[in-house]
Amino acid sequence: MHLRHLIAATAVVLASLVAAPAFANDFYATDIDRPGGDYRSFDTFDDAQACRQTCNRELPRCRAWTYVKAPAFWRGVQRPPARCWLKRVVPRARANPCCISGISGGQRID
Repeated sequence: MHLRHLIAATAVVLASLVAAPAFANDFYATDIDRPGGDYRSFDTFDDAQACRQTCNRELPRCRAWTYVKAPAFWRGVQRPPARCWLKRVVPRARANPCCISGISGGQRID
């Protein structure tokens, strides 16, 4: 029984090491909004990862991003499609089920 747990734990560690480089310089969290500091926004039918990737392509100007989910996933903030907000600063995080927000490129959290 213990050997099975050890093998499972080793597999999890190895999988996280393989996946780590893609997200090593990023931080993001679900149900978090970072209002303010926007320099541009755009409608998107993609997921939050597309918003993150756009921000990373616009470093160093883009320091953070917020993906506002389409109303099919959450009601009340905006109409479809989803919207990506790119930020020139790292605004304070606020709990909100509307959004997924991240800090890109290893930027320091202010």
